[in-house]
Amino acid sequence: MKKSLLGACLISFSVAAFAQDGIEIHYNGAGPDISGGTHEVNLYASSPDVTPIDANTVLYEAHFDVTNNTGSDQQWRVTRWAMVMPSTWPADQLCWPPLCYNATGDFYITPSSQGNPAPIIVNGSDQTTNSELAEIKPRITIDVNNASYAHFRYYLTDAIGGNYVDSVDLTINFTLSVNSPKLTPALSLSPNPSNDQLNLTISNTSGTVKIVDVLGNVIYMNQVSEGSNPINTSNFRNGVYFVTVEGIEGKSLTRKLIVKH
Repeated sequence: MKKSLLGACLISFSVAAFAQDGIEIHYNGAGPDISGGTHEVNLYASSPDVTPIDANTVLYEAHFDVTNNTGSDQQWRVTRWAMVMPSTWPADQLCWPPLCYNATGDFYITPSSQGNPAPIIVNGSDQTTNSELAEIKPRITIDVNNASYAHFRYYLTDAIGGNYVDSVDLTINFTLSVNSPKLTPALSLSPNPSNDQLNLTISNTSGTVKIVDVLGNVIYMNQVSEGSNPINTSNFRNGVYFVTVEGIEGKSLTRKLIVKH
């Protein structure tokens, strides 16, 4: 699925996440493919996932490994959209081979110049042609004096045509006390690929599930509760779908579904 990057027209289609067959994104290089989906994290000042900078700030790094299975080498840049960012948080950084960059403004795109070209990701791997790991690594500095919520989206962007080809979201819940962190909602799909039956399992939330095809058409919508929710997919056409659960707290979870009969 591709959308043209047209400079000032970013806002016109910025509400949608993107996923494409042949691209996989894994947090820390393991676990499920979360391309087109969201990685959610709960943090606090003494969390083992953060590094203290000074008395007022800590640093959180996320690691999203990108695997290219498109059938050919691909040259990609990364566009960072700060959808929600607390005003007290310092500017973030975005690392994408071979360097880390200061991500300024609501939208920031990594360079592609003669002196600093965008990396080429080798087909069938998560490595660049310079033998570097193809890793989207946000570096987020957090103000520890205020409970906050942040939401970032990272688009893989074709370096030549400027098209969005895939994305991953990062949401951060920062709490002031280790004793009362919010439980992180979770969503899983099984089996995936699915044939005639899909089991949608959610935890720590309930709400509305919506399944859309790659053209944005709503194929299925219903209420779901915590636990396993069976969905009949026998009438779904073969292809890629996106399953989104809108939780009762207003937060959404999205996963990619493949249907094969």
